[in-house]
Amino acid sequence: MQFREDQIPIMEYEGGTMAVPAVPGAGKTFIVANLAAKIIEQKRNKLGKVLVVTYMNSAVSNFKSRITSVLNEKGISNSKDYEVMTIHSLAMKILKDRPDIVGINEEFHILDDLKKVMYLNEGIEEWRRRGGERIFKSFLSDRHVQKYNEKCDQWWRDFFNIADILISELKLNDISPEMLIKQVQNFEDSSIIKNVSYIYDIYTKKLKMQGCIDYNDLLILSYKALTIDTKLREKFQRKYSFIFEDECQDSNLVQCKMLSLLSEDNNNLVRVGDLNQSIMGTFTSSDPKFFAEFCSEADKKYVMNMAGRSSKEIIDVANYLVKYTRNNHAEEKCRTALEEQYIEVMSNIGEFRNPSIEDYGVYSYILSSWDKVKESTIKSIQNFRLKYPDKTIGILVPYNNQVSEISKELREIGIECDELSSTPEKRLKVTNKLGYILSFLGEPDNIFKLREVINNLIDKSGKGKEILLNNLTSYKVEEILEYKIIRDKLYSNKEFIDNDIINFFEKNMDSINHILNYQDLSMEKIILNIGNLLDFNIEDKAMIQAVASYVKYIQKDISDLSFEYISQILLDVKSSIFKHIADIIYEIKGYDPTPDRVAVATCHKSKGLEWDCVFFLCITNYNFPFSLNGKFRSEQYYFKDEFKNLTTLGKVEIQKILGKTVYSSPFIQAKAEVVSEKVRLLYVGITRAKEYLILMSHKDEIKKDYPSKYFEILRGFIEEQREKFKSNIV
Repeated sequence: MQFREDQIPIMEYEGGTMAVPAVPGAGKTFIVANLAAKIIEQKRNKLGKVLVVTYMNSAVSNFKSRITSVLNEKGISNSKDYEVMTIHSLAMKILKDRPDIVGINEEFHILDDLKKVMYLNEGIEEWRRRGGERIFKSFLSDRHVQKYNEKCDQWWRDFFNIADILISELKLNDISPEMLIKQVQNFEDSSIIKNVSYIYDIYTKKLKMQGCIDYNDLLILSYKALTIDTKLREKFQRKYSFIFEDECQDSNLVQCKMLSLLSEDNNNLVRVGDLNQSIMGTFTSSDPKFFAEFCSEADKKYVMNMAGRSSKEIIDVANYLVKYTRNNHAEEKCRTALEEQYIEVMSNIGEFRNPSIEDYGVYSYILSSWDKVKESTIKSIQNFRLKYPDKTIGILVPYNNQVSEISKELREIGIECDELSSTPEKRLKVTNKLGYILSFLGEPDNIFKLREVINNLIDKSGKGKEILLNNLTSYKVEEILEYKIIRDKLYSNKEFIDNDIINFFEKNMDSINHILNYQDLSMEKIILNIGNLLDFNIEDKAMIQAVASYVKYIQKDISDLSFEYISQILLDVKSSIFKHIADIIYEIKGYDPTPDRVAVATCHKSKGLEWDCVFFLCITNYNFPFSLNGKFRSEQYYFKDEFKNLTTLGKVEIQKILGKTVYSSPFIQAKAEVVSEKVRLLYVGITRAKEYLILMSHKDEIKKDYPSKYFEILRGFIEEQREKFKSNIV
């Protein structure tokens, strides 16, 4: 096995603590897998195992296959010398061993994401009834008080996320509801953490009543068990001789403490990550400072700074962004947003080389509107696919709704695509189908609702489908249900020649007739029967079961629950009720880009992926702020100035409760953290591209949103490099 010059010192590791900061595309998984296999081959793990900890289930599978492959090449088939698991799987293993030590029943179970949403929503609703709604309204600016009835649903969805983040923060800082309630007794009524304390208390009591713990509890209680029980701690310290942690720029405090404690006896801890790819901190409890501290304290530190993913031209753009941010950023607080860690081009020796193309493959464009951006991108993709049919394409955008929007337009012109976002197309398909079916069951004589059901059940588009749907409105529901009687009239249109559409229609009409026979059953059973009847895959059926569980749960409080009520929740793409469970069910597992399908992803979901050509859209001020002035997405624009960022206010109050010093201007610091994280997100997007990178921005006169300063800076650099490239050719 040949290793690069920046990988050789890492492969010589024999023990102790080692930090491995690595640039994008440096081969983190490759080096961890090979080092773990080498330790096993040389039997340096002695009686213990090599443990690799990561944060995504898909990464677990990837590591297992890599390590197994390397060991097989060395003629070693024994897989008992290593384990790969997520941090939560490790915590579960520890806690299952001694749950009694932290006061929980041995038959405890982990709260699934759907029930978490329900319990937390119940806590918020109870707080609203106790006077929380009055307090919430007092946060609103005078102008937005008038819009409360119109906009409050969306605002309360925002508040759900605020409460969720703050409760996580409280748990990870080991502040119980009982402790918090005592601490906030003398706080003002407008204190966000005082109000969250009521919700936190209700939520925790519901968990205890059900014998549940959530994922934060799982980490905290397993760590506590290790600190309390010496025998338990020693057992797991002996079990793992070497511990590797991947993607540790996304670790939180408890995760860091747990792994440090487990490695305390043998001191063999290797942490691998990239501080410049830390993009989770503003909406989770992760913090890159923990990896930064480990880098400064570890026995050894080796930087993997060579990468073969991208062309030299794309690497130059990424490095320029780092250099400009470090040396010239107008906001001094943001100059440390990116580590001074530059990507080096491969030496082009042996198998190590960067992609190379004949032309200068980096472009930047400013268009007059978002619609023009979509139009230009789609035309460019059509041309690119004709010219390079074997190359992969990725489109990166900031928001989930933009993923759906562009994907829809691509499919309309016959380009198949994969949606990588928090509301993926396949999740929307199953909830839409179920939503329209339930809406029809609530009003089974409505021809337009039946038409919408058929429209969503027929997984095919085209002229034939359009003609069929238009023809349906000429008939009554009962006539359509008996479609065989009107078959000749229904298909009489000479343009209607698509036999696939006919087959889809007739198959689904039989299904609808079956579903109508379920009406005497409970709503929960109707939903489960629909899931069994229709042609859903395993993930879709899991989503159907989640909906059925939700219906069963809320029927306890809503005795006259209607089909229309559930239908509206399912068809609301912004609803948070199923968002978290959908993220788990439809997690991107081993996604592998292919030339026949265009990937459309949010910037966050693109992390860890790569494409030959990347279109990076919407690099505007609002999405990638450069200054601490202006609008920030993390702020609630509808609140008074002093309440515009409730998450920051809550975190500040938590720090005060803990007796820690806080920034004199927490809002300014919060904005600096957002700006810093956004420039890292920009860096992540740029480094997804291998050969071609197209950066795009636009103007939005209505929202007063214009190209980001970062875009202007990069555009100037790109044009300068393009001229140099041309002159070198001449």
